[in-house]
Amino acid sequence: MRIAQIAPLTEAIPPKLYGGTERVISWLADELVALGHDVVLFASGDSQTSANLEACWPKALRLDGSVRDPNALHMSVLEQVRQRAHDFDVLHFHLDYYPFSLFSRQPTPFVTTLHGRLDLPEHQVVFATFPFIPVVSISDAQRRPVPGAGWIRTIHHGMPERLLTPQPVTPAYFAFLGRISPEKAVDQAIWIAKRCGVPLKIAAKIDAVDRDYFESEIRKLLTPPDVEYIGEINDGEKSSFLSGAIALLAPIAWPEPFGLVLIEAMACGTPVIAFNRGSVPEIVEDGLTGFVVGDEEEAVAATDGLSRLSRGAIRQRFEERFTARRMAREYLVVYRSLIELEALRDRASTSYRSVHRDSRPHAQSRPRRIPSSRVLEEVIHQASAEYVTVGWLTSTLHRHSFGIIMLSLGLLATTPVGSTVPGLILAVMAVQLIVGRGEPVFPHFVMTRRLPTKQILRLGGRAIHVLKYLEKVVHPRWPITFEAAKCAVGVMILLLTAVLLLTPVPLSNVAPAMVISLISLAYVEEDGLLLSLALLAAIILVGIAAAAVWGTIVGVVLTGNA
Repeated sequence: MRIAQIAPLTEAIPPKLYGGTERVISWLADELVALGHDVVLFASGDSQTSANLEACWPKALRLDGSVRDPNALHMSVLEQVRQRAHDFDVLHFHLDYYPFSLFSRQPTPFVTTLHGRLDLPEHQVVFATFPFIPVVSISDAQRRPVPGAGWIRTIHHGMPERLLTPQPVTPAYFAFLGRISPEKAVDQAIWIAKRCGVPLKIAAKIDAVDRDYFESEIRKLLTPPDVEYIGEINDGEKSSFLSGAIALLAPIAWPEPFGLVLIEAMACGTPVIAFNRGSVPEIVEDGLTGFVVGDEEEAVAATDGLSRLSRGAIRQRFEERFTARRMAREYLVVYRSLIELEALRDRASTSYRSVHRDSRPHAQSRPRRIPSSRVLEEVIHQASAEYVTVGWLTSTLHRHSFGIIMLSLGLLATTPVGSTVPGLILAVMAVQLIVGRGEPVFPHFVMTRRLPTKQILRLGGRAIHVLKYLEKVVHPRWPITFEAAKCAVGVMILLLTAVLLLTPVPLSNVAPAMVISLISLAYVEEDGLLLSLALLAAIILVGIAAAAVWGTIVGVVLTGNA
């Protein structure tokens, strides 16, 4: 596949020190090359990459004091890409909303990963103007302010598996890593460390815009050796810095879209104590890879539980959820979907587009969702040779995991003697749907359970065959989204599992289990028509069960009175 990666010119790719977005772009480009694809990286000339580098400016703008208007140079980058767009199968932008207008008026498929915050009022205007431009979020939380954007997938960041590794050192301090600014709240990290009586080491950069904040608010709090500022560090220094930490403190004070430092700590097996803001609950698994807390007092209390966490298990969850290889493969699914969409559009609408190309740009039709059968094919493609874990499966299925697992459990619950365990698991998953989790979470011993890859391939192959058959008749109608349907589906499945588990009549499990399967199928395939019918059937079934229970209660009461 011929892929263009278009990066900001602010930092080199990868950056010499701090720069989360640019580091992710570097890892993605290198992984795509490693997977055999032809990648061209549009970036600053001082970038280093295994892809083909198209230098759009001699050096990173952060290091070039002569540049006073970076927007002018980024406009030039867009035009350079437009002139070469026909050379590529897909264009992948990391420039926020800058490419939306220009590239909706040309035929090469393109997608934009949004790396920043989206909660400012002006963002509403942009996405209302361009509601169908295909965009990728880096967390589900990032989407909340603009639910009407043309979201096609959430892809969590990933980093090279061996870039940061646990080191054989004895943890002796708390760590703060990243950037000193009001939204990162290093002052709260200092407060937490002092309350716990544990030294704090701060490895962070200070941007020019935050220099006054540092001098007026933070410098006076630095009291070595209890609170030590060691400056900005590079990747080569992070393994020892994080491995030597009892925990990473992340008391963020803004809706963090992702938080790369969280997975850097996990790569070193270091627990994270982070405030419940933005993407944090999606990344940190409370009680497994760290603790998600509400404020400083809860953070102090959470330190008592650090000794119960396994640093080996934390590293394992990093390998299952946050590697660059996983990230690259998920992006390839998006690229193929966009390319196939363009091919279908070309075959079906050649004459129409030749007449209306200027008045109705092709990118203003909503991107096609990824069918569940395709998701399972990608899971099979990514599976390791020997075994996979339950945690790896849920992370790889990601937002499809609820629907596919519930569909499987619903079908299993139709068997006469096999409904109890699936019913209990379904109840747990229903509650997680109601509270808005991005993917199912199970106890650690379940998440780390190993499943033979051969068995997964055999079952997955059969499921793909069945799903492809079903997808001929079950497809997006009355369009819905995962987020819009999640709570309603969770409530109804919880009620149906109660009917499934509590009705003592022979074969009474069959009807609720079949309705659960229908709801799950409609949910995962985003078929609003089938989901509406299945929810109606569920309401009728729950009503019948409630009437039966009420009749039984009344009968018992009347018999007792008699």
